Amino acid sequence: MNETSLEFRHDVQDTCDRYLDMFPDETERLSTLQHYLHDSSVDLRLRSTIPEGHLCASGILILPGDKILMLEHKSLGIWVVPGGHYDLEDGELFQTAIRETTEETGLTVPIKLHPWHLQYGIPLDIDTHPIPQNDKKGEGAHQHFDFRYVLVVEDPAQVVTQLALDANEVTNYAEVPIAEVSPASSIASAVRKLNLLTTALSID
Repeated sequence: MNETSLEFRHDVQDTCDRYLDMFPDETERLSTLQHYLHDSSVDLRLRSTIPEGHLCASGILILPGDKILMLEHKSLGIWVVPGGHYDLEDGELFQTAIRETTEETGLTVPIKLHPWHLQYGIPLDIDTHPIPQNDKKGEGAHQHFDFRYVLVVEDPAQVVTQLALDANEVTNYAEVPIAEVSPASSIASAVRKLNLLTTALSID
């Protein structure tokens, strides 16, 4: 393992440790990710790391009226928030969330981390979810270790009018009230925390 990979692994482990300091009940939820972070033979930065899985990041973009932006994922056929695979050029995982949100929405306005992340230095949510085998991409079944961040723009009222969705990844969009996100949604765990942290996040 090269020095860059080792340093990144330590940074992710440190993020997970600080995350669990705030959300100690999620130790079991992060157990698979923690296992691979301690396995030097597994490089979670690479999307070729299959079947173990790889790192991803998502952006929960806040819209007016206590809503979030959700996209209909083309290949999975489900509603998700913008997000995708970590690239080595991203450097840090929050940059992946910003890059993927920019690419999938086509927004040209600056997208930034919510100040809550700057204060605490952790994602709002870390999720592990299975990805089915995709014969078209030549990918076997694997896992995504998804680091989720709350994102903001200077004028959120203009987001929908400026959308230029990436047709290769996305088929539709929706402005979804936080209170109406289904408990079965892939981002339900993150949304529960949004509801708990409304005051701290100042999203009204």
